[in-house]
Amino acid sequence: MLKNAIAAYQKGDYRQCLKLLAPTLAGAKVDPKLLLMAAQSNVKLNNMEKAAELYARAAAVDPKSRRMLTLLAARTYQRAGRQAQALRLAREAVRDGAFDIEAENTYRQLLRSQLCLGELEAQDAHLLALMKAGEASAFAVDDPHDHIMWCDDEALNARINRMHGGTAFTPQSQANRRALPHTFGDRIRVGYLSNDLSDQHATMRLFQGVLLHHDPKKFDVTLFCYTSDAVIATDQGLRPRYGRITRIGDLDDAKAREVIRAAGIDILVDLKGHTKDARVSLVNSGLAPIQVAYLGFPGCGTGIDCDYVIGDSIVTPEASQPFYHERFCRMPECYQANDSDNRVLPPPARRADLGLPGDAVVIASFNATKKITPLTAKLWAEVLRAVPNAVLWMMCDDLDARSNFTAYMGDHGVSPEQIIFTSRAGYPEHVARLQAADFAVDSFPTNGHTTTSDKLWAGLPVVTRRGRNFTSRVSESLLTALGVPELVAEDDRGFVELSIALARDPVRLAEIKARIADNRFRSPLFDTERFTRHLEQAYEIMVDRRIKGLPPAAFDVPRLPLRAVPFRQA
Repeated sequence: MLKNAIAAYQKGDYRQCLKLLAPTLAGAKVDPKLLLMAAQSNVKLNNMEKAAELYARAAAVDPKSRRMLTLLAARTYQRAGRQAQALRLAREAVRDGAFDIEAENTYRQLLRSQLCLGELEAQDAHLLALMKAGEASAFAVDDPHDHIMWCDDEALNARINRMHGGTAFTPQSQANRRALPHTFGDRIRVGYLSNDLSDQHATMRLFQGVLLHHDPKKFDVTLFCYTSDAVIATDQGLRPRYGRITRIGDLDDAKAREVIRAAGIDILVDLKGHTKDARVSLVNSGLAPIQVAYLGFPGCGTGIDCDYVIGDSIVTPEASQPFYHERFCRMPECYQANDSDNRVLPPPARRADLGLPGDAVVIASFNATKKITPLTAKLWAEVLRAVPNAVLWMMCDDLDARSNFTAYMGDHGVSPEQIIFTSRAGYPEHVARLQAADFAVDSFPTNGHTTTSDKLWAGLPVVTRRGRNFTSRVSESLLTALGVPELVAEDDRGFVELSIALARDPVRLAEIKARIADNRFRSPLFDTERFTRHLEQAYEIMVDRRIKGLPPAAFDVPRLPLRAVPFRQA
């Protein structure tokens, strides 16, 4: 029977393998190797929760491999969406022996997603101390995206070396790419590389307007797409209008490189950076004479071979250049593209329909829960304690995370009645409900990015404070481009005082809301066509330098004259 189960596993017949193993697995004592085979069969069949249970059973009966199997169980529960179970096992893994990079990585991710903020604060302080002491292993624990969720020290951000999706480029591989023969044509050939090509994805909600506004007389645009079928299925009609899409999702890096190189791309724009399912090794294989990092990852793309990173004078000031291997291409107003042509603006939802009190000051937070750091929560708590009639209206789907957050805020003097949780919603519904709040509070160090843009589009003021790295300066960039820089406080104390002042001054708040609504179709932030012309200027400058044989160098894109009339009617 066992031989047949092993044979079925080796043939890839995982259902038959599990069927044959079932009588043995029901026993009290099971060989851990059989438990492992059953777990892996369930993984292949996408039965993640069952696989996690089996990994945990194997850990319990295999002392030599206990830590590895416990961690595997934790990660599989994490994939199954059972975060509380995953965290329980991750805690066991980090406590079961010496410092282990992989165990620490999973444990920290789960602390963040579960809003275990007291525990997380201690872990962040410990890891920060190791980094400042120069402990090499500390820089491999968090991936770059997780690291910027809590650390705003650009010098440390730049030293993170954990890589997903490939291996880091080298000076030689970069030199080889730049030395490849290339011929420029009459039009600039731009290739965008992404796996987010659906009009319901946050990245495309910002960027798709650029694709629709590119000047076809000057630019030949190709989208190199490795978007999953599941994400493509969410598209509601704009994807077919994006232009030429070349799908490379089923191709390995070598084949994908051949396809992209054959297209003769002048500028390859990586829209992913260090984000989910990025193909770092593909970018680093040498796709174009000019490679650019944009939008997906708000920081230095450590290990990713890009010549330029697109920013602006706020998110990428000159003082930050030493912490980047990319040269700064600074947009004149705001680095963030925004599609105002295809963005819905429904009427406001009623508070009564949203379960919100009609007589309270409603302070919104719709940033991802992983952005809510202990510092963020403490600042929010100060505001709520000072304004007893205020409520924090917060997006959080996970019930355990809600409970953990409520307990933490209770420890900082905030009653449960001052916290109202809500879940994700469809985009039109989300924009409608945002308008029911009085104002929003940002998260630190990683601000709202698309979420701040959504709030401003809905006419909702966002209170933030100045940051020390790209990801912590995004809201300031957006607010400045919209003409409401007074919503940017200088520091933590200023953030708390400004939030309290707005909560107590409905007249001032109404004036700011009116200005946001008026500026929405006048200021540069949501002027898609204007942004696209600036971006095209940037591409022209990059190509001109390359044709002249000049190396990449930092530059500022010249500002176009301001419009005399609104670019869109309300």
